[in-house]
Amino acid sequence: MITPKRPSGFNELLPADQLAFNAMVAIIKMSYEQYGYAPLETPALELAPVLLAKEGGETSKQVYRFSKGDTDLALRFDLTIPLARYAAEHFNELAFPFRRYQIQEVWRAEKAQAGRYRQFYQCDIDILGSKSSMADVDIILAARAALLALGLKGVTFSLSHRGILSGWLASRKLENKITPVLRAIDKLRKFGEKTVADELKASGLKQEEIKDIIKFVNLKGSPRDVIKAMRLLDIKDDRFIKALDELEKISELFKASGVKSNEYVFDLRISRGLDYYTGMVFETYLASDTKIGSICSGGRYDNLLGQYRRDPIPGVGASIGLSRLFSAIKDDLKNGPSNPAQVLIVALGEDVADYSLEVANSLRKHNLNILVYPGFEKIGKALGYADKLGIPLAILCGGNEADKNVVTIKNLKSGKQTTIALAKAAAAIRKLL
Repeated sequence: MITPKRPSGFNELLPADQLAFNAMVAIIKMSYEQYGYAPLETPALELAPVLLAKEGGETSKQVYRFSKGDTDLALRFDLTIPLARYAAEHFNELAFPFRRYQIQEVWRAEKAQAGRYRQFYQCDIDILGSKSSMADVDIILAARAALLALGLKGVTFSLSHRGILSGWLASRKLENKITPVLRAIDKLRKFGEKTVADELKASGLKQEEIKDIIKFVNLKGSPRDVIKAMRLLDIKDDRFIKALDELEKISELFKASGVKSNEYVFDLRISRGLDYYTGMVFETYLASDTKIGSICSGGRYDNLLGQYRRDPIPGVGASIGLSRLFSAIKDDLKNGPSNPAQVLIVALGEDVADYSLEVANSLRKHNLNILVYPGFEKIGKALGYADKLGIPLAILCGGNEADKNVVTIKNLKSGKQTTIALAKAAAAIRKLL
């Protein structure tokens, strides 16, 4: 016998959890569409040279890549680069600024652990074709609306800007170290200072430089305090100045949009490890679960389409890590049903099988979810089946019901039952649900 076992890091859900997961997806879709984002799906497989045109380093090591004949293929590791390929391929068919949401699975061969999987869902929103800070803010507002719609409280958005650290490093004559420093700093919150210091040392930085970098990025706080402290440094680098101006503008637009000051902070440790980010970046954390990591992240990537077009299109986006988020809150949802059916129909004999199907057909026309028990076993077994699946009501169809064109509705929670004309059954069921 072969042991039934999944590969490590590849998650699957039992029916009750899957229903709760699907409900979360529906809420996020509704929130994104309320902000004017259109749905999009792209293939799971991309041509590897296209998918990896911008990426290298750690990301390329995490990609599931293989050949089929002469074709070099890879599973997508995020939804942003496939979006860039899509926008470039369909450029003349799209209206810009192009706004889309995409909820699909991605694959990364990274270390599997609690809340972090190798196959997982992302829920993305992006705006392509706008350089305005209004687009940056719109993305975060839409993500915030989705998280609030899910009932999450104590959500904090931690924002930074790649231009701040880049400009600061350039002012200290470390221009050639910007990329490795950004990648290392992205690991600071997760792995700690020692790991980051070791990585910076391996990049050729001196001990004093490493100490200064870690001290600099550990500055965080209210937008006003961080911006004031940065301006006092009097750094003349254009990237640095532009980054501060953009963060200040974002803060002003947040205030106008009703975002409270305790809902976001400026945190220079946020740099995002992916190479395509160019401007504002952010990560989002739950105050109730600090171990789960960021549940929503993103930022601006103004040069991403440059790999596919000569006139690169600016972009900004956000991604909710739905699989990670679900793992953090599913314990609050585990008492839900294991089946979407609202009513189980039980035929009390083979001679009324046709009537039970007529009843099911009639009720489905009223947009009720109906499950017909497939068999004619003891009624106790059928009702036990409904109870195990979390179905609240049962309809009993016997010869008497078929002769009179009625149904007997049984409330499986209270045990009460009533017999009613089939024509009135849908309304009666609605009142009991």
